[in-house]
Amino acid sequence: MDIEDFKVTLEIIGYFVRALGALVFGVGAGWMVVKVLKLEGQGWQLPMAAMLALLATFVLVGHWVAGGATIGFFGLGAGAAVLIWGLTWGRKPKPDEEDED
Repeated sequence: MDIEDFKVTLEIIGYFVRALGALVFGVGAGWMVVKVLKLEGQGWQLPMAAMLALLATFVLVGHWVAGGATIGFFGLGAGAAVLIWGLTWGRKPKPDEEDED
């Protein structure tokens, strides 16, 4: 195994790590946007800023990061976070049934 094979191997591993990092970052960004949208008592400016920041992150990741996997995994992470935590929006917690005794 010469040095060129080693460089190619590290490059491939780097692509996978970058995609995984983009997925985790997308989940975090999506969660933060849903968290801001669920807040009560604030004006329209904060939710609008959160949505625009998420869209700007898509644009910046797509522009400055090479490879389609990074923007794809970021989109998958953000979309999954918005779907998972967005489905619980407005749902009230069930009362504990253990308090009856």
